[in-house]
Amino acid sequence: MKALKGIGVANGIAIGKALLILDEDTVVFDEVVGDSGVEREIEAFRSAVDMAKSQIRAIKDRVKDKIGEEHAFIFDTHILLLEDRTLVNETVNYITKNKCNAAWAFSEVLMNLLKEFSALGDSYFVERGNDLKDVGKRVLKILRGAKEFGFTNLQNDVIIIGSDFGPSNITRFDKPHIKGFASDVGAQTTHTAIIAKALELPAVVGLHDVSKRVNSGDTIILDSFAGKVFVNPNTETLEKYQKLMTIYDEEKAGYRKEIRKPAVSLDGLEIELLANIELPNEADGALENGAQGIGLYRTEFLFLKHSPELPTEAIHYETYCELAEKLGDRPLTIRTLDLGGDKFFHRTFRREKEANPVMGLRGVRLCLARSDIFRDQLRAVLRAAHKYRNIRIMFPLLSGVKEWHSVKAYMHKVMDEMREEGTEFREDPKLGAMIEVPSAAMVSDFLAAEMDFFSIGTNDLLQYFLAIDRANDDVSYLYDPFHPGFVRLLSFIIEAANRHGIDVSCCGEMASSPLYASLLIKLGLRRLSMNPASLPIIHHMIRSLDFVKLENLVPATESVGPTGPKTRAAFREALKTMLTANDYQSLIGEYADD
Repeated sequence: MKALKGIGVANGIAIGKALLILDEDTVVFDEVVGDSGVEREIEAFRSAVDMAKSQIRAIKDRVKDKIGEEHAFIFDTHILLLEDRTLVNETVNYITKNKCNAAWAFSEVLMNLLKEFSALGDSYFVERGNDLKDVGKRVLKILRGAKEFGFTNLQNDVIIIGSDFGPSNITRFDKPHIKGFASDVGAQTTHTAIIAKALELPAVVGLHDVSKRVNSGDTIILDSFAGKVFVNPNTETLEKYQKLMTIYDEEKAGYRKEIRKPAVSLDGLEIELLANIELPNEADGALENGAQGIGLYRTEFLFLKHSPELPTEAIHYETYCELAEKLGDRPLTIRTLDLGGDKFFHRTFRREKEANPVMGLRGVRLCLARSDIFRDQLRAVLRAAHKYRNIRIMFPLLSGVKEWHSVKAYMHKVMDEMREEGTEFREDPKLGAMIEVPSAAMVSDFLAAEMDFFSIGTNDLLQYFLAIDRANDDVSYLYDPFHPGFVRLLSFIIEAANRHGIDVSCCGEMASSPLYASLLIKLGLRRLSMNPASLPIIHHMIRSLDFVKLENLVPATESVGPTGPKTRAAFREALKTMLTANDYQSLIGEYADD
């Protein structure tokens, strides 16, 4: 038996036979075509691009019918990539200059662009590279006359195994006998992950070499809770996971039935459960899963949807009003633009390469540097907040009070402009900070005195606090939410907010983990915002626990040290004594060990 560790996506357990899919059909060779063949190859390239766009439009229509129009915009992005002048013109120029076949020219241009993306080192560019790679494979297959693999005749349950799967691949996995997939590369925030979650298709990505260690026909257990893949498991492990899969499926069905009941613990503690969404249409699913509002609407997806153009003030306004209308009197937290760096297909954001984009011009820094873009978004959200009083505005990546003053000053400048022209807007909008930079966390007591709410972005805050790249395998083992220093930092933020009487929530991945959510509640959080699919699970966990008893089982001194593993073990042991055996397996399982 082999046990492989990666990154879990779309929580679930799946068992089936491996079906290995490799990309040998995209391998190309350099062929000299001479002067007489140049025009033929250019025409073949342009025809392949047109055919690829037609195929992607068909995929978009299938996605729209299956999981909604808002997820289909991902494939608009793919079409835009194929229309990018850099990609097209450089390929044509390569063919002309080198008198070579179209497949080789396109492959060379594609590889050079992918290297540029990789060198930037930012997660945004990693995702753009994945999109580019996906459409690139499609064009190369067309140029080589290769046919896509069909899944319609599968007779047995399978787990798809491969090096890398783009979102267009994942849409084809929506078949009864395909129970999940595993890949060498990937992350939780990619378009592939978004589609997998929407299809509720369990996956483990970032496994590095699963495509080399698995053969078609191997028995596979895929545990996306733990981010684990078991290859040819022994009888004991197989029986264990068959039982866990049954428990999880039954418990999940039960959790969904109780979502209309209050999220109140056994000792009477009420927790407000909110949803994180990227796309307005996700609000419907969030409400169905029991969300009491939207704790984080990531507006950058609105920018990506309309790229290479910018969304106009009117588009911003209509989108925010439509979303606020859906929510009624439930809160809607709109986060301002959190993009940065050189956008490949967004010409507006082109600029010189940054040595370290993840710590460069992004979030409010970009908004202040490009105030023309910030202005349209602020005007729209202020107008929408006048019409819908449930709208709150949140600013990402604030580093401290001085930067907050700069943001507030510009917002008041926009307000003065709107006042002078007679445009109606909300004079006293609810304003908050996403606390995700350690410097902001350490002055959160000062910020709390000037703001209406906080939302703790634990993903980046923990990464910056521990000085690690959680996508880097060499140091990812240090990415520990139970690190005593981080627990102390969380306590400081929560206490600062409570002392000043402002709302504080968590919108990072910690909120969607039952184990970590129990820690957050113990530290004083009463609002959690998470991906919609996690809401029923966290809701049930809250209703199953007595937090007074948890406080006694895990005393305060335990939660700050001396080591993260000690704290984790204490929480796991406490939860094991308080939950039924089935609840413990389906809520906590083994994934919190890592």
